[in-house]
Amino acid sequence: MAGADAVSYTGRTAGRTNDGNIEQGDDRVLETGEELLYKVYYGFIKLGEVKFKITGVATENKKEIYSATASIKSFESIPMVNINYIFESVMQHRNNEVFSVKFTSTEFKEKTITNIYYTFDYEDGLLRSKKETDGIVIDEKNIKMEYTKMFQDGLSLFYNARLQSYYARNAKDKLRYNVPVFINEKESSVKYSFSPKPEAVSTDLVDYDMSGIKVAGAADFVGVFGLTGEFLGWFSDDDARVPLKAKFNVTIGSITLELSSYKKKNWKPPVRK
Repeated sequence: MAGADAVSYTGRTAGRTNDGNIEQGDDRVLETGEELLYKVYYGFIKLGEVKFKITGVATENKKEIYSATASIKSFESIPMVNINYIFESVMQHRNNEVFSVKFTSTEFKEKTITNIYYTFDYEDGLLRSKKETDGIVIDEKNIKMEYTKMFQDGLSLFYNARLQSYYARNAKDKLRYNVPVFINEKESSVKYSFSPKPEAVSTDLVDYDMSGIKVAGAADFVGVFGLTGEFLGWFSDDDARVPLKAKFNVTIGSITLELSSYKKKNWKPPVRK
């Protein structure tokens, strides 16, 4: 990958590594039981929290399948902001990347619960979509997909970008990615690149500057709370590639996510040297 100008996640070749083993970066990024908690800030105001967790791994028909969840919740004390989502993603791991197999979005809003289910049928080139409100199906359809593409959902792209940043670590120049995403019942994409040089990252998590790899990009879709457009982020400059900090554009303006706590084996934020 070193020296590549652009990379799209569209490959369909089988296998993980030449010897069939998980490489170090994959093993550290996709660590079962990993929990990452982020505080969300609008300026100095704490808006809410986002929690990511890898819940399991299994082998199905010789395919390595990971499951993960994310919860997004605003604090009740914040006026005019009412966000309460749970995302669940089932991802296949292959060739040092992941792609979505199934995705579920659950939105809790006042007394209503809305579920959206995606099943990616790559063999038939179909995305099977179903939407329910309080257990009643209100929409169900099959959407054609391009056979040559493997898609990310709103959660799997979080882990895929971490893996890509690890395998881009030896590049002398920026590697640019154009990643297919299926969100809001239609195909879209997110574009980003990683800086080859680590930068100092500061948050309230530790009392020293951390070493982070910068990612800069733009989302062509509109996500939760109007998230869209340009964004910045910093992954830990080590095998784990833990996201340390990020900045996004949403409905009310620019917000910042900062890692506030974590559960991860034998890991602590790397010191900026």
